[in-house]
Amino acid sequence: LNYDVWKRNTQIDVCLKSLDNSKDIKQEFLVEVKNQHIHGGNSAIAIYGITKNPKDGNYMIVMEYAKQGSLRNLLNSKYSELDW
Repeated sequence: LNYDVWKRNTQIDVCLKSLDNSKDIKQEFLVEVKNQHIHGGNSAIAIYGITKNPKDGNYMIVMEYAKQGSLRNLLNSKYSELDW
């Protein structure tokens, strides 16, 4: 998986998560991403949609950029502060 950060005119930072070898992705995955975009209001990271890389044809998920880093980094640094 590869990650890049892009900025649009709307001042929202997004992350592009590249799905390697996804040129022939299954329709059910696309439906799942669409449903997460529409109904996933409580998820930790917002999914805005999908796009296709014009250079290699692989799909990329357009998602909210987490300024604090990955979930793994957050758990490693703040685990003792979490109220489980």
